[in-house]
Amino acid sequence: MTQLIGRRLLQAIPTMLGVTILIWLLLSILPGDPLAGLLPQDATPEDRLELEERLGLDDPLAVQYVNWLGDVAQGDFGYSPFRRKDVSALIGDAWANTLVLAGVSAVFGLAVGLFSGTLAGVYRGRGVDRAVSAGSMFGVSVPSFWIAILMLIVFSAQLKWLPAGGIGNLSEDGLWGYSKYLVMPVIAGSLITVAITARVTRASIVESYQADSVDMLRAKGLSERQVLWHVAKNALAPVLTTSGLQVGYLLGGSVLIETIFSWPGLGQLVFNAITARDLAVVQATTLVIAMTFVVLNLLVDILQAVVDPRVKRAV
Repeated sequence: MTQLIGRRLLQAIPTMLGVTILIWLLLSILPGDPLAGLLPQDATPEDRLELEERLGLDDPLAVQYVNWLGDVAQGDFGYSPFRRKDVSALIGDAWANTLVLAGVSAVFGLAVGLFSGTLAGVYRGRGVDRAVSAGSMFGVSVPSFWIAILMLIVFSAQLKWLPAGGIGNLSEDGLWGYSKYLVMPVIAGSLITVAITARVTRASIVESYQADSVDMLRAKGLSERQVLWHVAKNALAPVLTTSGLQVGYLLGGSVLIETIFSWPGLGQLVFNAITARDLAVVQATTLVIAMTFVVLNLLVDILQAVVDPRVKRAV
């Protein structure tokens, strides 16, 4: 296990470094003037040169990248002149809100996906299997933002059951009042997670049932519930891989959902930063999202080694 963790950590380091280089290059070559929104209309060329020197934009790109990476390693993501606040503070506030939304969406999406996928795998070829397959196809095919807009029209504008957007206050609204703000974003954001998890779980369960070891378990007199327990353990590895990717998607791919429902998380933060061309916030937010995927993949690899001994033996 220690050898596996060490190898995965060594593989993660160059991946993280490559992510920082890619983010820096992509945002550095964007068209437009990064100082356009920072200088007054009557600014002189001397004012521009002074601001470039103060922000380090007069240095070569390689020097700018090294300086930026050194600051990031110390937890300093820079300063946002548009928000007049440290980027670290902006990301901290937004990250906490995104973590709540993504955490609830992940629990809901994975639980429903695992349950429905297991039912479809156990009762393959029957009505419940066809219903889960149809629902999974719907979840994968229909855009989440369309579902979000439709839910806003029905449950907020017409029925007035749920708030149209924003984030509640747990201490003031209570658990029930706070949860009302989560219902529509969670359902709309986790729809594709439910669909993909259900499809992968169903396929993995069906494949595990076809193994020769299942006939041996039944020949030993084990009940169907005991057989299902062994089948589920063998089918868990691909489900874990998909689940890790889906949790990463919920943390990093929630730009549309958070924007539609005015949820003050990382998605809305990066959307507003792109609109204002606040490159410091865009760089930092994109880096945090990308690192989340890397860390989640590392944790999934370790968890797979704990669950499946074959992974440890393959090291």
